[in-house]
Amino acid sequence: MDETTRDLGEPDDAETWPEKRSSTDDVTLRFGPGVPPGVTRAWRSGGRRGRPLPWRIAGGLATLGLAVLTGLVVWWLLHGGPPVQVTGVTVTAPAGVRGCGATTTVVGVIHTNGGQGDVSYRWKRSDGQNSGVFTDSLSRGRRTIRVPLRWTVQGPGSLHAVATLEVVSPAGPDGTASAAFDYTCR
Repeated sequence: MDETTRDLGEPDDAETWPEKRSSTDDVTLRFGPGVPPGVTRAWRSGGRRGRPLPWRIAGGLATLGLAVLTGLVVWWLLHGGPPVQVTGVTVTAPAGVRGCGATTTVVGVIHTNGGQGDVSYRWKRSDGQNSGVFTDSLSRGRRTIRVPLRWTVQGPGSLHAVATLEVVSPAGPDGTASAAFDYTCR
């Protein structure tokens, strides 16, 4: 066989292919830019090069503190926020004279700052009746509470009826409002 067309799969003589040696032992394959020499030495020796231990501890504590602070802010936004405050009260009654046996609906609206919490209120009527205290729980962002009063007047006579809505808590300077209607039955 010619030297240029010789089959390299099986050597012709022992001198061409030394014993216990692979044909790829002298081949080095590299892909990419390679690993920098300093990293290779650190990896082989098992050593860690980097910031000193006190700096690593300080960094870990700073990360932990930031995580706790973030958790507190999220909790405050979801469950807390500013407490509810009453910013005003309005009451409206229907115009005109109510007739015999009429039930009149007086509508009160309690305005808030949008905070979360409980609002307690009561209705006082000019005939001496009080509703007792009611409590509504407000979720964050709710700015109004609509509270109707249904007042039934029966029998002959006339009455100038006044309904007063009073916020019990949280107390504030704008926590009371009134409206009136007239009743006549002959």
